[in-house]
Amino acid sequence: MSGFDAIINRKTPSPWELFKTNPSLYIASKLYNTLSQQLPRPLSSPVRTICISDTHNADISALIPPGDILIHAGDLTHSGTPRELQVALDWLVSLPHEHKISIAGNHDTYLQTAEGRSWVHTWRERGIIYLEDEAHTIQVRGRAFKIFGSPFTPQHGNGAFQYPCTGVTGTPSRWSVIPNDTDILITHGPPHGHLDLAGLGCRALLARIWELCRTHPPVLHVFGHIHGGRGIENMPWNSAQSIWEDIVLKKGGWFRTMRLIWAMLWGGRDNSIRTVAVNASVVGGPRDRDIRAPVVIDI
Repeated sequence: MSGFDAIINRKTPSPWELFKTNPSLYIASKLYNTLSQQLPRPLSSPVRTICISDTHNADISALIPPGDILIHAGDLTHSGTPRELQVALDWLVSLPHEHKISIAGNHDTYLQTAEGRSWVHTWRERGIIYLEDEAHTIQVRGRAFKIFGSPFTPQHGNGAFQYPCTGVTGTPSRWSVIPNDTDILITHGPPHGHLDLAGLGCRALLARIWELCRTHPPVLHVFGHIHGGRGIENMPWNSAQSIWEDIVLKKGGWFRTMRLIWAMLWGGRDNSIRTVAVNASVVGGPRDRDIRAPVVIDI
């Protein structure tokens, strides 16, 4: 296991350990995480989306429920060999969902080679929409969804599909490829401060999503990569969320925590513009021995 894999897959600290390390950040995170679980009410005829990521060769067919859209947010394999990827492809093809969309992850190294890129374009012939910095529109019962997918994550180690992060905000231009009218966003890694173990996500990606939300907020953002960050979060794109992100960036602070408490309880909680974020990592726990079920989101 590489150094960064050891970081992102490390054992989740206990609540007491988190509190002792940084009391203000712990209290702020408990408040934010509690209130961010209030997901928007789906439409009367919702589109059921099955979200998975970081399966790393695991066959979880028995855990996958029916749905309209199946999304895999990368790291289909552990070593990224052609053989592993062929098994993963055959497994995805065997699933019954009408729309199946997948991206790669940093472990899926063969898909970054010339041969791999040529081969992966044949996946559509077998019913799998593979996205690499590109968008695809699907129709589900009269509703159109523009889906953008990208396998790229900030540079750590020698994995595939990585980009250098420089300065405080990373590489903002890396994410200018996301269309302004994206409905469903799929990235392998999380945005900074959201389901990323409090700070391992990409700041440049977060900045781009804030730009999108000025005109067309994605209804759903699916990712993985940080196995210990698995979960669901309602991102309301209001002042409370902005304060929370500042707390994560600056590692706590009682004044910022008090501002967050005020904003979330008495002001700054306009939820009219929001995105449901899902860290759908399947493997997790000590040495990735735990296998978690898919995350189901109705949109």
